[in-house]
Amino acid sequence: MASHLMVVLSNVKPGQEEVFNRWYGVHMLETINKLQGFASGQRFEQAQLPEAPAMPYRYLAVYEVDGETPEDLQRAYDQFRWQRQERAEALAAGRDPVVSVSDTLDPDHFLVGFFSALTDKVPSDNVGAQA
Repeated sequence: MASHLMVVLSNVKPGQEEVFNRWYGVHMLETINKLQGFASGQRFEQAQLPEAPAMPYRYLAVYEVDGETPEDLQRAYDQFRWQRQERAEALAAGRDPVVSVSDTLDPDHFLVGFFSALTDKVPSDNVGAQA
């Protein structure tokens, strides 16, 4: 079970879904492979369920932090902060950043948070049970 997660909620600019999703596949690999402190990542799209309440974000990405200690979490957070600064410096210098950001991302609908587990994962006794 992951002890720490980085969670990203995002939306895409209208009409840019295909380009955004193609970019995010590469971006997730860049994040995991170029930044220290991340073990894995997975993306999700809001499920389209009848009568389900609307959510303000369509996309969710969950990055598992590599390690279980507060120091491991701090390392991942420091890398996240570093890549933002490095990207600004790279763009100002006219070079490609280590980790890219797509202009298809809606900057007004984008949240990043780091979370630490409060409990161990609790398995259900009902897995595989038919109603």
